[in-house]
Amino acid sequence: MPDYSRRKRGQRPTRNKMLIICEGEKTEPMYFGNYRTPQNNVDVIPIPSSRKDVGSIVEFAKKKLQDLDIKGGDLIWCVFDCDDNTDDKISTAYKNAGKSINICLSNPSFELWFLLHFSYIETSLQNDGLIELLKRQIPEYCKNIDCYQILEPLTDTAIKNSKKLEQLHINNGTEINSTKSNPSTQVYKIIEVIKQFNNVPETK
Repeated sequence: MPDYSRRKRGQRPTRNKMLIICEGEKTEPMYFGNYRTPQNNVDVIPIPSSRKDVGSIVEFAKKKLQDLDIKGGDLIWCVFDCDDNTDDKISTAYKNAGKSINICLSNPSFELWFLLHFSYIETSLQNDGLIELLKRQIPEYCKNIDCYQILEPLTDTAIKNSKKLEQLHINNGTEINSTKSNPSTQVYKIIEVIKQFNNVPETK
């Protein structure tokens, strides 16, 4: 990855930075890397963490806050899958993140965000079943391919479906930031922040 820590005093770029600390090393960084363009009004910087435990990801993000000169107006997100994280671990991570670090949970995994570009589903999923459903839409899908060009035209559909799912859990009294919120994904929040920087209206 490029060394983003080399910015010197007096050379701060006009764009704010959005660091996205990713649990995965391929799928998430590859997807968010498509938002790192000169046309965006925020510099989107995906960083793989090689960590599975949400607590470790938050600690990694705190270190990046210091290393990369994150200041007011810059943003940092931690993106992770539910996987083997327990409710206690997730709750503790949210508390440790505080106000300076944003958390983005996908349950069971990030691929749910991809699937919601094509269809709405509220049945609880395991990862194997999720990938099987996704391959019905993208037959060549695997973690090594960049499917952004297929997904991008359907982004508003994915946001709407994600919000609909979230509202379903809220109406059922389910804690969103927990293992019980299967299926759900908060990736839409990151995409909407990027849209806000670009003055694109929020998806209803």
